[in-house]
Amino acid sequence: MKARAWSRPAFNLSLAAWRELRARHREPIARALELRYKAAGVVFSALSRLQQRMYGPELEGLEMRPPLFLVGHWRSGTTLLHELLALDPGFAAPSTFACFNPHHFLLTRHRPPAPTRAMRPSGDLAVSPLSPQEEEFALLCTGAVSAYEAFMFPAAVSQLEALSDPDRFEPTRALRWDATMAWMLRATVYASGAERRPLLKSPTNSFRIRRLAALFPGAAFVRLVREPCAVFASTLRLWRSMWARYALSAAPAQDALIKIVLATRLVLEENLQTAFRTLPVERTATIRYEDLLANPRGTIEALYERLGLGDPSELLPRVDTYIAQHPAPPTAQSAQPWRMLVQDRWRQMFDDFGYARS
Repeated sequence: MKARAWSRPAFNLSLAAWRELRARHREPIARALELRYKAAGVVFSALSRLQQRMYGPELEGLEMRPPLFLVGHWRSGTTLLHELLALDPGFAAPSTFACFNPHHFLLTRHRPPAPTRAMRPSGDLAVSPLSPQEEEFALLCTGAVSAYEAFMFPAAVSQLEALSDPDRFEPTRALRWDATMAWMLRATVYASGAERRPLLKSPTNSFRIRRLAALFPGAAFVRLVREPCAVFASTLRLWRSMWARYALSAAPAQDALIKIVLATRLVLEENLQTAFRTLPVERTATIRYEDLLANPRGTIEALYERLGLGDPSELLPRVDTYIAQHPAPPTAQSAQPWRMLVQDRWRQMFDDFGYARS
């Protein structure tokens, strides 16, 4: 157990982040794991202080263009759209290396990691350290409250909304979240080029659109949707695969996880629907994953026109190349055992987004 504690995959948490997590999640874990996170946390905290001293003043004065946020439930196709839009040199998307190493990626950006690719835990896409990634991992690693605490402490999966929406945090934690999110966006732009527009993707942002719109005036939001049964089956697999890799405590039973996923999607969609109604129509768009797969060029052209993102002509050939090199993976898990349940509980989503119920 001691050898595995030092070799198993782990998130790169600062010492403050680890202490914050343990204050909220007191489940007993192996002593060797506690020691590992504390020892690594000391190193990451020291690097973070050095990075802040070197770049903090420049980042504070950095002017950013309004970000573009890709939102929607997990497994709805946000990753594919993120990868495609990040091919546009006008966007600045945080890399996987940056999101998992927020403490020092500015310090080491001139010596980029080797672009080796490995499969994500979900098993559907190979990513490299340079691939665009969810900024939510950077929030987790630096100690801001994050829904991805549930990857490490699975019981938190029942609190995804509460862990995602800063409007529900204690005031000091909400302000810290704001500052951390703003820092990550500025650092991403600084590393990529100040003229670029931030491009962010995380399903957790679906719970906090009003907060993001206030924090980043002029921000635009693209919602991805996908056939609900496919989303449900793939989400179950996502949580199980992430827990197999990162969990430090016991995971919920399958029946409990099914209930949580069904309920969480309803809350997430309600948040999205409500928030989208408060935003100007020219700053919101909804895309079906199936339409993106069937016609990536046309879907992206329509998106650029709706949101006023500029001329996509330089992007489209790159999209063609990407699609040719990355064919859509087959559905990894059948939704058949839960089809009737999903059609009943998520009935409104089938109707709202034009999916047939069999």
